[in-house]
Amino acid sequence: MDELVTVATFPDVAEAELAKERLELEGIRAFVIGGQTAGVMPYLASSSGVRVQVGPEDHVRAREILGTR
Repeated sequence: MDELVTVATFPDVAEAELAKERLELEGIRAFVIGGQTAGVMPYLASSSGVRVQVGPEDHVRAREILGTR
């Protein structure tokens, strides 16, 4: 698999998971990155955020769906 592309960053895991589910409903395979850190060390997640990533072939469509740039 090619390197993943971050399409959105959220302050918490719950919002990131909702975005992931939205993308998957549209047929885009998505991953939540940084969710484990948010659970163990929430102060680190607040500084870097919880990222939603997709494959490079899906990043444009994923951003359109999520309304991000």
